[in-house]
Amino acid sequence: MHGAPTPTPRSAWSCRYAAFEDIVTATCLVLGLSLILYGVIMRYLLSSPVYWVDEISTYLVVWSAILGWAVAEREGRHIRVTLLFNRLSPPARRIANIAASVVSAAFCLILAYMAVILELRYFESGQLTLNTQTPLWVVYSSVPVAALMLGGRYVVKCVDLVRTPSAVDACSPSTRDLSAR
Repeated sequence: MHGAPTPTPRSAWSCRYAAFEDIVTATCLVLGLSLILYGVIMRYLLSSPVYWVDEISTYLVVWSAILGWAVAEREGRHIRVTLLFNRLSPPARRIANIAASVVSAAFCLILAYMAVILELRYFESGQLTLNTQTPLWVVYSSVPVAALMLGGRYVVKCVDLVRTPSAVDACSPSTRDLSAR
């Protein structure tokens, strides 16, 4: 592939972590959707609605989306506005990518910090959800975790861009040689 970026070699740990991200995100989604199906069957086919299904399935699907932030960054699937970016020279693009990664990592750090403050307030107040009486700090715990996971992805991206101008994550399916299958 002429002109394609060269993947940066990744450690086995990095690829295992990428698999962990995929498994956790997919598990939350599959469990959430399975609970929705279970709820529909119980409510409409067996006329025996289960009160907790809607609440728990909502949390799992939302957790999947929030934890998927890091997966989307790893895969390069976040929305990007490239109108101006594409007009920059390659060195200017690299600088813009580094700057964007630094700002994004800082935002994620601030988000994680603020989410932890919220978590502590929920923990101290003992607030519970309505149906299942789950502590709210448990429900919202995915936000600081996801913010740190995404922030970590931006830090790795920034380091890769500083070390290697054409760095690409070698664990990403978009950079693997799929012709070998």
